Amino acid sequence: MEEVLGNPRPLLFTLALGAALVGGLVMAFSAQKAAPRWLAYIFWLAATLLIALGLTR
Repeated sequence: MEEVLGNPRPLLFTLALGAALVGGLVMAFSAQKAAPRWLAYIFWLAATLLIALGLTR
């Protein structure tokens, strides 16, 4: 556990990738009117912020 938390850069990139993939799934659901499109944009914004945070650390 200390290794994972001691090196946050790969963890942040993994979380960003997950958020981007969930955003893509939400966008696919929004095409079928099963989810709001703004929710996909929120996930993509979170992914962008996580990547930016990973780059600065």
